[in-house]
Amino acid sequence: MILLGGSLARLTLGVAFLLLTYTWVGYPILLWLLRSAFARRVDRARVQTLPSISIVIAVRNEEEKIAAKLMDCIALDYPRDRLEIVVVSDHSTDRTEQIVADSSTRDSRIRLLAGHGQPGKSGAQNLAVQAATGEILCFTDTDTRTRPDALKRIVENYADPAVGLATANVHFGQPESAVAEGQGAYWGFELLLRRLESDLGILATSSGQWLTMRRELYRPLPVMYGDDCVLPLDVRLLGYLVIQDASVVVYDTMPSSIKGELRARIRMTARNWTGTLARPAILNPFRFPLTSWGLISHKLLRWLTPFFMAVLLISNVLLAVRDEWITLCVLQIAFYVAALIGWLRTRKGAPAWAFGYPFAFCLANIGFFLGMVKVLRGQKIVSY
Repeated sequence: MILLGGSLARLTLGVAFLLLTYTWVGYPILLWLLRSAFARRVDRARVQTLPSISIVIAVRNEEEKIAAKLMDCIALDYPRDRLEIVVVSDHSTDRTEQIVADSSTRDSRIRLLAGHGQPGKSGAQNLAVQAATGEILCFTDTDTRTRPDALKRIVENYADPAVGLATANVHFGQPESAVAEGQGAYWGFELLLRRLESDLGILATSSGQWLTMRRELYRPLPVMYGDDCVLPLDVRLLGYLVIQDASVVVYDTMPSSIKGELRARIRMTARNWTGTLARPAILNPFRFPLTSWGLISHKLLRWLTPFFMAVLLISNVLLAVRDEWITLCVLQIAFYVAALIGWLRTRKGAPAWAFGYPFAFCLANIGFFLGMVKVLRGQKIVSY
C-alpha cells in the first residue's frame, strides 16, 4: 500500500509538472519554432476606398468617462461620411445618456440607443449592431484611448479577403502598483503568444478594448459570454482569420488593486471558459487542428493552472516526507513564501520588489480558480 501511494504521488507530480511546464514554457517555444518556419503574411495594403465603420460603445453609468471617449472617437483620422459612433446605454441611471444626446447635437455621427430587454454588455452590443450601418464594426470601451491613425491602420488588414477580425495591441502605460506591475509582465507574455498565433493563422482570441470585424460575420452574442472571447471563435468557425495587429496600439488602464484584479480575472475566466466550450466545433482537432491546439494550450490549460499547481504541491509534499524530490519541494515553498511577502508588502503600500512577480502570478491563478468555481456552480456573469 505504501509503495502504491508513493507511485501514485510520483505519477501525479510528474503529470502536473509536465502540464505546467508545457503550458508556460513548452507551448510558447513550439509556437516560436513553428512561426519561424510557417509564418503567414497578411496581404495588407492601403485601400483606395475606405470601408464604412461603425464604432460600437456599450455603456452603463459612465457619466465621468463618456464625454472623453466620444472626443477620442471624433479625433480619429477617418472620413466623416464613412464613420458613425453608436453608443448603446445599458439601463444607465446617471447622466450618461444626456451627455451622449448633447454630443449628438454637435456631431451627427454620434447616435444614442437606449438598451431594453436583456441586460448586460453583450445584449447591449447586439442592439447596437442591429442599428449599425458600417461594413466594419469596431467595438471599444470607455476607458480605451487611441491614436488618430488607429482606424486607418487597422482597416488595412481587410485588404486581405481572408481576414475576418483584427484587433489592436493594448498598452497599459506605467504601472501604478505592484499588482499592475506584475500583471503588466503577464500581459506582455499574453501579447507574445497572441502575436505568434496570429502569424501562424491560428489566433482565436482578441482584445475587447479595440476589436474590429466584418459586419457580415457578426453573430448575436449570448448575454453570458464576452465579445473578445466569442466573436473571434465565430470568425474562425466561418473560416476567416483573426489578426493581432501589433502596429496598432491603443491605451487602457489596468486594475491597480488586489480586489480589482481578482474581479477582472474571475469575470474573464468564467465568461471565456463557458464561451469557448459553447463553440465545441472549434475544439475539433480534425476540422481545426492547429486552432484547437492553440485554444487548449493557450486558454484552457492556463485556466486550469491553479489545479495543476495544487496537485504539484500536495504530491511533492507527500514525496518529500519520504525523502524524495526534496529540492523541488523547497523551491515550491520558496516561491509561495515570496508570493506571500509580495502580498504583505502590497497591502502595506510598500514596493514589492521582485516579490511582486510571484505574488501577481498567484493572484492571477486565484482569479482563475474562483472563476472556475463559478463555472462549476453554473453561475453566469452578464455585467461589465
